[in-house]
Amino acid sequence: MSAPTWFRARTGPALGTAIKRARERALLSQDELAEAAGTSRPTVSRLERGASVASGTVIELASACGYEIVLVPRGSRITVEPRDEGKG
Repeated sequence: MSAPTWFRARTGPALGTAIKRARERALLSQDELAEAAGTSRPTVSRLERGASVASGTVIELASACGYEIVLVPRGSRITVEPRDEGKG
């Protein structure tokens, strides 16, 4: 199993880039992601270009890509470990 990928975003445009990378890693088109998250393709496109979208939409988009939003203090050391198969 490959190491999990995580993304750091400290600005709106960086968050859009992270969502785009997560979408590409999940092998989803903008249309597929929009449908899975219950939003529109133009909304996905706007976010990926760095525009503001509703926070709930960002959370849904991340979730549809198989990711979740986690807030940690700046400067923290982050370790990401894969979840054991069959565990929640």
